[in-house]
Amino acid sequence: MKLLITDVTEMHAGNFCVAGWRSATSSMVRPLPNGANWTAALLIQHQIAPGTIIKVQANGHPPNGAFPHRTEDTPVDPTTIQLVSSPPFNWMGVGAPAVSNSLKAAFGPQLAANSEWNGVLQGVHIPANSVGPSLGALRLHKNQVSFVEEFGKLKVIVDDGQNEYKIAVSSAELKQVWRTGGLAAVNQFVPNQHLHVRIGLARAFGNPPAYCYAMLNGIHW
Repeated sequence: MKLLITDVTEMHAGNFCVAGWRSATSSMVRPLPNGANWTAALLIQHQIAPGTIIKVQANGHPPNGAFPHRTEDTPVDPTTIQLVSSPPFNWMGVGAPAVSNSLKAAFGPQLAANSEWNGVLQGVHIPANSVGPSLGALRLHKNQVSFVEEFGKLKVIVDDGQNEYKIAVSSAELKQVWRTGGLAAVNQFVPNQHLHVRIGLARAFGNPPAYCYAMLNGIHW
């Protein structure tokens, strides 16, 4: 299958989660090398970054995770990864991944928040085991996206035209820019134009796991 890489996010212990748009089926896919996350070495080996196009084969094993991530989880054979093309990619042009009109349209009416402060919804999540997508996207302008620091972490306030949401940033690219140059560098990095904004749900945690929290997986243009 051919995938346009859309999301590269940081996980724990130096691992990464990768997702891509499969235009042949108009669906999102989370390729999992032998059912696991990606290492930094594997990303470098295959030049994996948002905008890269690869071919890869599923390894035939069914995903073993819970919903909503089970919707996109696809174990793949890492020895079959082939680079088709490298960035840049026109995220506003023909063949770009689908976008939703709002965060609720992307993840369904079960989208909720833990609290609201100054009109901004926080702790945005859906219940664990909800059947539906764990990956989505919005088309927004730069003036609908603002970055903030909170307790030593990079977060973003996203205005989707219906609500404002504060969510954590998981994008490997944006977090690297922030670590290097701080908040000012992130705001300067994102251009003042229309943007393809990637939103994903973190896997549920806790005992028992209760919620899958929304995160910013990337911003492209």
